[in-house]
Amino acid sequence: MQISRLEQCPKCKGYVMLQRDSYGWYVECLQCGYTHDLLTFAEAEQRRAEEEELEELRSLQ
Repeated sequence: MQISRLEQCPKCKGYVMLQRDSYGWYVECLQCGYTHDLLTFAEAEQRRAEEEELEELRSLQ
């Protein structure tokens, strides 16, 4: 399950196409070649937890 999704390219507003390689899912712009990795729900939750932990450590300092 992906939670991040692009409808159009943030650089040129072109069309993006869903792709998959050995590293996972990503979108690629057909006009300018911009790529953006898509996160699975588990990866996004892990990143969010890591960011919250860093914020707590910064607030304690």
